[in-house]
Amino acid sequence: MLFAAERYSPCAFFCQQAAEKALKAAIYNSSERPWGHSVPSLLDQVCVILRVQPDNAPFMAAEALDEHYIRSRYPDARPSSEADYTREVAEGALQDAGSVHAFVLENLRDA
Repeated sequence: MLFAAERYSPCAFFCQQAAEKALKAAIYNSSERPWGHSVPSLLDQVCVILRVQPDNAPFMAAEALDEHYIRSRYPDARPSSEADYTREVAEGALQDAGSVHAFVLENLRDA
C-alpha cells in the first residue's frame, strides 16, 4: 500500500523491518535469542543456527536493507546531494525484503 501510494521512504523502512522480524522469528524458532537490528548480523546468526552456508544467504540484500533503517526516517541523516527516496529505491527494498523472507521460509522448512 505504501508503494502504491508513492510513499517510498516509509515503504523502504518497513521493508527493512519485515526482513528484521523474519530473521528474528527464525532465531526465536530455534529457541535462541536475537540481538540487535542489523539485518546482516541477524542473517549471520540465522546461518549459524540453521547451519546454512553464508554463500547461500542473501547478504547483499540484507546490507542494502540496513541502509533504510535510519536514512528512510530521518532525511537529515543522508547527504544533501542524495535525492529523496524514489520509486526505484523502494522497488529495490521490496525485492531485497522478499529475498530475505524467501531465504527464511526455505531454510525453516528444511530445518
